[in-house]
Amino acid sequence: MTDSGDMQAGSLQEISSLTSVESLGFTGGRNSFRSFCDVAFAPGMPRLLRTEANELAVYRHEDLRAFGAMPDLGAVPPDAMFPGLHSRAHDGTTLPGDGIGRVISNQVFTANPPVHGPVRMALWRELNPRQAAQMNETAQEVVREILNDVKARDAIDFVGDVAEQLTLRFWGRLIGLTQDELGQLAIAVHNMSNMFLVRMTMDAVQLADEAMLAYGQIIETAAMRSRADGTHPFVDSLAASLTDIDITGDPTLAGIVPENVGKLLAGNLVDGFHTAAVGAANMVFTLLRQPKAMEELRANPEKMGTAVMEALRCEPPVIALKRYALADMEYLGVAIPKGTQVLMMWAAGNHDPAVFEAPQEFRLDRNLRGVTTFGGGAHICVGRIVATMLAQVLLEELGKQEFELVLVDADYPWFENLLMSQMIRMPLKLLPRDK
Repeated sequence: MTDSGDMQAGSLQEISSLTSVESLGFTGGRNSFRSFCDVAFAPGMPRLLRTEANELAVYRHEDLRAFGAMPDLGAVPPDAMFPGLHSRAHDGTTLPGDGIGRVISNQVFTANPPVHGPVRMALWRELNPRQAAQMNETAQEVVREILNDVKARDAIDFVGDVAEQLTLRFWGRLIGLTQDELGQLAIAVHNMSNMFLVRMTMDAVQLADEAMLAYGQIIETAAMRSRADGTHPFVDSLAASLTDIDITGDPTLAGIVPENVGKLLAGNLVDGFHTAAVGAANMVFTLLRQPKAMEELRANPEKMGTAVMEALRCEPPVIALKRYALADMEYLGVAIPKGTQVLMMWAAGNHDPAVFEAPQEFRLDRNLRGVTTFGGGAHICVGRIVATMLAQVLLEELGKQEFELVLVDADYPWFENLLMSQMIRMPLKLLPRDK
C-alpha cells in the first residue's frame, strides 16, 4: 500500500473497472454467499472486486487481513451513511435512515480516531476474557431457564424459542430490563434485520428506523434506571469508564462519545442482541448436521470451545461489513480514493481454500488460527469473547439435557438480500436422548 503522494496519475486501476460481486452471484444472504464462494475462489479469479455501487470489495483471506491492519481504513461514519445526520440531530429535522443513524452514532464500530480508541477501551474493560468468565454463571442460569421452558414440547423454532431468548434474557439481566421491556425488545430486535439489507426499499428503511428507535429507547431507559438505582454493576462500571473519556473530534468523521451509559449500551449492544443470537442458531444448525461430531463432543467436552469456533467458521453470522478510506490509498495497483467505502467480506475469509482446506467441511481437528468470523484489526468485534462464551454455554447445557434436538427439514429457509447468514426459522424436534 502507498499513500496518495506515491500515486502516479493514470497509472492505477479504478475501482469501477473491477469485476462486481453481483456478477459472481452475490446478492445477499447465506445461499448467494455460498454460490459466490464457489465462483470467486476458482483459479484465475481477480483478487479485488467491486459492488454495483462502486464500493471496493475485499474477499480473500490474505487481503482481508491486510486491509484490517491498515491505519487509514476506518469505520464508516454515520454521516457518510446518512449525509447531514449530525446536523439534523441538533435542528430537530429527520430523514429516512435517521432512526438507524442516531442509535449507531453511539456505536464504536462507527467511530474513528480520536474517539474510537477510548470508547473501545471502555467497552473492552467490561467485555474482556476475565469479565466474560465472570458472566458465565449468569449465562448458565439463562440457558437452563430457557431449556426448562421448552423441554416438555415436541417441537420448537430454535431461532425464536432459544437463540433470540438467549441474548434477550442474558443482556436483560446485566442491564436491568423488565419483563415488559423484554417483550417489546424482542419485536424490535427481530425487525432490526432490515438494517442489514443489501438493497433497501423505503418500507424497509422505515421499519428499521422504527425498530432501532424503539430498541434504543428501551435500552437507554433501562440502563439509566439501573444506573440511578445502583443495582447493576455492569452498567455502573461502564458509566464510570465513560465519564473518564474527555476527548472530541470532528463528529462527522471521528464520531461522538455517547452522552450517557444508556446510549453507549444501545449503540454497542445491537450485535449483542441481534448478531449473537444469529451466531448461536448457526452454531447449533451446523453441529446438528454433524452427528459424529456431537457424539465426540459428548465424550470429549473439552473440545466444546473448538466446536463453537469451527461451527462459526462454517456458518459465520456476518457475511460482510463496510469500512471507510480515511485517506487516499492504493492496493495491488488499484486506487482507493479518500471516502471510498470498502465491503469487507469477512465470511469469505473463512471459506478461502488457500487457508482452510475443504472450507465447507466441519472439522474438529482443524487449525482455526486466522478465522475471520469476528473481523480483524483495530475494529475487530469488541464483544466476541462474550458472544463465544454464550454459544459455548448453550452447547454445554444442551449436552446435559434428557432430550436431543433433531433437524426436521432437508432445507432450512435463510434470509435473502442480507449482509448476514441468518435463518428465518429453524424448526426442530425434541426427542428423548438415548441412554
